[in-house]
This record gives sequence, C-alpha cells and structure tokens, in this order.
Amino acid sequence: MAIDTGAVDRALGAIGTTFRLTRLYPASHPAVLEAMRQISASLPALAGLGTVELKIGATGLHWHGQHLLPRNTQVAELAGLLFARGVRAIQINPGVTPEHWLGLFGVAVGNVQPDDAVLGRLTLLLGRRASQRLSVIRGDALPPASVPAPAPPADVAPSTAAPPPAPLPPLAPPPPPPTAAPTASTASPPQSPPSFVPPPPSQPTFSPVSQSGAFRAQALPPDVEARRAAQALQLASRPEDQREIIEKLRKLTPDVIALREIGTVAEIVAGLDRSLAKIQDPDIQEAIGEVAGALADEAIVERMVVRLGEQRVPPAERAHLVRAVGALGAVSARLVVDAYLHAPPELREAYRAAMREAGERSVDVLMAQAESKVPEVVAASAEFLGLSGSPQVAETLIRLTRHADERVREAALLGLAELGGREVSRPAMPALKDESVLVRTAAARAIAAAGDVGATTVLIRRLEQEKDEGVLAALLKAIGQLGAKEALDVLAKYAEPGGKPRRTPFVRAAAIEGLARLDRLEAKALLELYARDKEPTVKRAAEASLK
Repeated sequence: MAIDTGAVDRALGAIGTTFRLTRLYPASHPAVLEAMRQISASLPALAGLGTVELKIGATGLHWHGQHLLPRNTQVAELAGLLFARGVRAIQINPGVTPEHWLGLFGVAVGNVQPDDAVLGRLTLLLGRRASQRLSVIRGDALPPASVPAPAPPADVAPSTAAPPPAPLPPLAPPPPPPTAAPTASTASPPQSPPSFVPPPPSQPTFSPVSQSGAFRAQALPPDVEARRAAQALQLASRPEDQREIIEKLRKLTPDVIALREIGTVAEIVAGLDRSLAKIQDPDIQEAIGEVAGALADEAIVERMVVRLGEQRVPPAERAHLVRAVGALGAVSARLVVDAYLHAPPELREAYRAAMREAGERSVDVLMAQAESKVPEVVAASAEFLGLSGSPQVAETLIRLTRHADERVREAALLGLAELGGREVSRPAMPALKDESVLVRTAAARAIAAAGDVGATTVLIRRLEQEKDEGVLAALLKAIGQLGAKEALDVLAKYAEPGGKPRRTPFVRAAAIEGLARLDRLEAKALLELYARDKEPTVKRAAEASLK
C-alpha cells in the first residue's frame, strides 16, 4: 500500500519555491519572506511524521520507494545539486526551522559544508567519495600545532591530552594506547605524515546536533528532552517531581547550550518562567532561577536580543524570544534599550512586547538608564518604564515630562499613558501647551488614558486654541474616550462639514471616532448619518465605527 506523502509534498513544494526565489532575490525581498512563511506553515505537519529520511537521486527525492514531486523542477534542481555535492540522503528531525533549510540551500550551491551547525535539525548522509573528500579538507584545515610530527611520540602526545572528538569521522589511524607510549619510540619505525586518509567502512552521518556530546543510543536529542522537561515541570505538582525535573534540566544544560540554537534556549527559558507562577516553594524557585541563569548567560542573552529584532523570525520563535527576554529583564533591559534605538521603526514592537513581559523585573535597570546624559537612551528608558506597569515609576516619568529634550517629554507622556490612573491626568495637562506637536499629542493620549472625566473641560478649552490637525484629532478622541456629558455636542460640532476655518476631512474623521466611543443612541444615529457622507475619509471612518 502506498504511503501518504501529502505532508512531505506540501513541505517540499514550499522548499523548492523558496530555493528558486533565494537565488533570484535577496533575503529581505517580500517574495522570499512569503516563501519562508509558507515553509513555516508546512513544518508542523512534517514534524508530526517524526524523523523523515529522504533519499537523494540525480533526478529527485525518494521516500519509501516513492518519487516525491516528480514534475517539480525546483525540487529536482535542488536534489541534483545536492547529489553532485555527494549528499545521498537527508534526515529531517522534528524541530527543523526555515533557517535550517536555508543552510541546506547553502550546501547545494557550495557555500556551506555538509556538517555545518547552520543545518540545525537537518542531518546529511554523504557518499563514500564525498566523505573522503570532506575528511581530507578537515585534515588540511587543522592548525599546524595539531599536525602529527614525523616522530611517533608526537602522534601519541596529543591523543593523551585531548579527548577524541565524536562523532566526526577519523582523520588519521587511531593511535596506540597510552600505556604503549614509552616503547613506541623504540619498537615502531618512523611514520611519514599522512597524505591519504582511507575511506571509512560505512556511510558517516554529519549532524551538527551530535557535536554537542557523546553518542547516546536510543536517546532523544538534548533539545527535545529539555523541551519535554520544561513542559513536565509546568504540570508537576509534587515537590519531589519538580526537583527531579530541575536536576534533569541542569544536566541537559551544557548539551543544549552546545547546540547554539537561540530559539531552543528561549523556548526552555520561557517554559521555566511560566512554571514559576505555579510553584510556591522558594527553594525550587531559586533552583529554577539557577537553571535559567546557566542556560542564558550574558552572551546568549545578547544573541536573544539581536534575534528578537531580526525581520525573518518565525512567529512561534518570536513569541518564545519575547517571553524569554522578558523573563530575563534584569539582565536584558540594558541590551534591549540599545537594540531598540538601532532597530527600524517597523521592528521595534517586539522589544516593546518584551519589556511589557518583563514588568517590574526591569525597573531598576531602566531607572538607572533614565539618568543617562544621552537623550535617546533616556527617551527609550522612559517609554519602557511605562510599559513595566509598576506604580513606582510614575514619579520618575512625571519628572521627565519637564525634560529639556522633546523626545524625552513625549516618551514620558506615552509612558504615563501606558500606566494610566487618575493621578497622571493633572501632571500631563501643562504639556498641552508644549511647543512640540508630538508632546501635545502625547499629552492628550495620557489624559485620555487617565480616565478623569473632569479633564474634559480643559480639553475642550484647548480645542479652541489648537491649530495643528494632529493634535486636534488627539484631543477629539480623548474627549470621546472620557465620555463626559458635554462631549456629544462638541464632537457633533467638529464632525459637521464647513466651519471657520473649514474643518478638514481628517479632523471630521477624528470627531467621528470620538463619537464611536460614546455609549449613547444620539452618537450612533450620527454615525449612521455620516456613513452616507460624500467625503470618502469621513464615510470610511463612520462605517468602521459602526462595525
């Protein structure tokens, strides 16, 4: 009976398309990004099959004797290039990511070695000639200090000083046992430097995953074991079970770090952070903190922060990174501030989410950063302080609303808007007269978030004096959000066409958005009226408000 190859076919179809596009366009091209998203969507079904081994022929890929996608020229081209490089099979292990497939593309075009760590969960099986050629390359790449000298003692000494690397194929014949070292110099004739390495008796397996420790028969990869242990810790209820799982994670930590998979480390740290909310024992909480600290040293945290701001990150991995960077807020906050300032605006939201996740864990570091002499650092710290949600930062943010730099004043007001609370309304009112348009807009948002209905009078009075359309729009939305009795008449007036000076469609649309926030029948009737307005901007705003 033929095996259902639907999941494998869908994944290979997306992989073939991506391979063609990566050879035509740069990695940041929208077509390549969409192709990577298609790969991400097809991987869960492929992971459900477990470890899949595909045979590589000159004309395509085979699985259980079936030719996969025989009419797909892109997959056939990829298979042909891999076959020419000596690759005879691919093992696809659960946990593979689109970035690992990009590494496979590099092997196909000759830019990546078949045992490079960039392949991640992909394992390549090489033919006899290819493995021999790779062994010679590895032998030539050794530093001069590690090349054996003509005299036999020089061959023996290095082998006793360093453990043999496993599971890479042997680069030279195995040396004699250490006990025979004293007699080797007299009994054995001098050996010449190795110029030819005999091929291994069987097909070697090159897997970057297996470089992190000794081979363990019938054992899961360390990242899979660590993920399962982190999930089991969240479900464990008995303290002895929790301690046993934590000890297992502590033993797996060196192997997980050796994989150099930032997404895996982030997922495990995020799982440990979730388990902290369910565990009340202080000793177990401290043990979890030690494991998380061992997993995420300063170098790994820095790589997490950099990875968080990259454009081509799968959504699931980005969610783990946000949670992990937030859990390590006391260590990552300073790095996040620096990365946030250098990131393009469209990629900054991930850093905001991480600082919101960090909460009070990052407050001390951010308070220190807020005292910096660099205005950009102070502004970013002020915005993140508001995202922390800690009441103790309100005083610092109120002080920063009087900073000399307008960027700091705006960020402080936006931080107050994130905090909310009636106590932030009065300190934000003087900023409605600030010389900066951005600061006045942020002040209107902060007053609206405070929820003090009594501030509506100040906002209405400011409407008559404000000339900037953006600030007018923010004031009208704030009036609608506060929902005072006089808000209906004011918003209805600004939603009408005409006026002196004539109200622009942008201001009218903002007034309509303010009306949508009023829970009154008269406001809904006005929205239905303006849904038939001749001005497209006003009409779209009214229609969106009625949905």
